[in-house]
Amino acid sequence: MLIEEKYFAQDKNYLLKSVQAFSKEVLLKEWLQQILTSYNLLHNPMGLEDDFIIELKQKIHFAKELLEDNYDILSAIYRHNHADNQLEIMWDGRSHMEAYDADWKEMYAVWISQLSFIKEVQRPIIKFAVSEGGINHTFLKQSIRRAILSHFGLRMRSQTLYRVSA
Repeated sequence: MLIEEKYFAQDKNYLLKSVQAFSKEVLLKEWLQQILTSYNLLHNPMGLEDDFIIELKQKIHFAKELLEDNYDILSAIYRHNHADNQLEIMWDGRSHMEAYDADWKEMYAVWISQLSFIKEVQRPIIKFAVSEGGINHTFLKQSIRRAILSHFGLRMRSQTLYRVSA
């Protein structure tokens, strides 16, 4: 994610953007693990280790590329929803970066837990992983993006987020 990239007019919290960019690789791996967990809860509740599950565990890392841009979208949604935290006084001795990091990771964990149960997020990742990235990923990325934006009641036009009117 480029530091200059803006998804909404007031997207100016550069410290938070830096924290999110720094955490990206680790959090993408967490999202893939959450997809595996959610898939098992929905489709393999007994936790049986059949050939498919073993193969999926070995190949899930291939799907990381589907989540990279969508991680940036989640990051922007978080910044959009928490745009008022920039001038906050930290009374607990933590730096702003430490506070942003903790708050972002906490919300991210909640969000990926919810999103990983949505079939339009889960299925493309499973499909892409099993095919070892051998299929067109553009459509699958867009499918995941649409599901995420729909989940949050948002739309995107020209890389700009906006709320869907009721």
